[in-house]
Amino acid sequence: MKNEYLIAMIAGIVLLAISYTIAPQSHHYSMMVSPLYGVIPSILAATGLVLILAPLILSVQSGRSSGGLQKNSGAGAIAEPEKQNNGEKIAVAEKLLDDDEKKIFGIVVENEGITQDSLHFRTGFSHSKISMVIKKLEEKDLIYRERFGKTYRIYVSDWIKK
Repeated sequence: MKNEYLIAMIAGIVLLAISYTIAPQSHHYSMMVSPLYGVIPSILAATGLVLILAPLILSVQSGRSSGGLQKNSGAGAIAEPEKQNNGEKIAVAEKLLDDDEKKIFGIVVENEGITQDSLHFRTGFSHSKISMVIKKLEEKDLIYRERFGKTYRIYVSDWIKK
């Protein structure tokens, strides 16, 4: 985790502690002193929670975008030339696609096994448009899909991976 994230989380914990210590013990007493007396600790607590949760969410997302956990080099690891070859195949395939196909194909390449519903939320495209684009990509043999409950999981075709 980055140092900035840790600092933000510590600041969030401090704000939560401060909000707890200055929070009134009796709701009635706080309303007699000042209506803001009960609101300030709530604002501090909410800010503290944001400072704690935001770095956690950002670190999880950055872990996903960088490919998650890194694999050890060994018998199961992909050799560097093979990765380059895959990248070249993907680059050539993307040159032949229109913008919508390129966007969906790029998301599938980054998130192998993504569901069709997730594509809807990531792209903002309608369900029918996603279905049409996926069908075109399947016809071009760039992806394949497998049934997953009421939706489909989308994968990059095997010939691109090899």
